[in-house]
Amino acid sequence: MKDKELRKLIGSRIKSRRLELNLGQQYIAEKMDVNKSTIQRYEAGTIDNSKKLILEGLAEILHVSVEWLKGETEEYETDVTDKKDLQIRDAMRNILESFPLDMADTDADFSKGLLLAMLREYSAFNDSFKFACDNYKGNKTYKEVAKVAGFESTEEFNEILFLREVTHTINAFNEMGEIIRMYSKNPDVAKLKLQNLLEDNSESV
Repeated sequence: MKDKELRKLIGSRIKSRRLELNLGQQYIAEKMDVNKSTIQRYEAGTIDNSKKLILEGLAEILHVSVEWLKGETEEYETDVTDKKDLQIRDAMRNILESFPLDMADTDADFSKGLLLAMLREYSAFNDSFKFACDNYKGNKTYKEVAKVAGFESTEEFNEILFLREVTHTINAFNEMGEIIRMYSKNPDVAKLKLQNLLEDNSESV
């Protein structure tokens, strides 16, 4: 394949994958530490986009292989399917890069404890949320059960059971909010409540 054809192929694959992930050129430019116009030219194939470092950088950002970008394979395996996946990874990376926290040890310990509580609760939420969606989201099979139980409709029955599954998350995040508000006034009590919440989460994991 001629250099010009290769640049065009790479450019078209950069663009198609970027659009598949619903990303703007500015996002890619910031990750590559280049101007947006450079990404535009990479996609158009008007400048050399086939250098090893460029391809490796683009492959990492777009979560595809260098071989796929170069057209050496038509298949690519990726664990990133949409923009939200990338945003979550970026957010988690930013959190990890912020450690060690630039604050007093006691404040840092509280902040890390709160993060841990949030992550544990999110994990528990996902399990409950999946169960609720699978069983109570638009499910019409509980019509007779809902009637016997005294509900006005199957929809009301589903809604009540759906909310029951995720109530622990609502309560946990309300409790975290109270703990945060309490920290400025009475940090020792806030730390104790957070520790109790972490122990409760730990038992449920």
